[in-house]
Amino acid sequence: MIVEVRVCPVCGSQELIKNGCNGVGNPRFKCKSCGTSRVIKSRRADEATKELVVRAGQERSSLRGLARTFGIGRQTAANWIKKSQIPT
Repeated sequence: MIVEVRVCPVCGSQELIKNGCNGVGNPRFKCKSCGTSRVIKSRRADEATKELVVRAGQERSSLRGLARTFGIGRQTAANWIKKSQIPT
């Protein structure tokens, strides 16, 4: 059984209570010590995941396959691949 310890990013306190969700559905937490209300762990993909998706897309993997493998939307995969091909 894995126990996840949540820590306030502002004051470092562990006295957090659940305070609803944001528009995307990520849970918000409120700190009892300093009173801030934030999303602790975002569902946004990091840059390493984006690079893996782009590389796999350049290897001619299908968008549906990429979406299933990485747990992202087809249009998201298409947008990331399209942005990577724009010359700067």
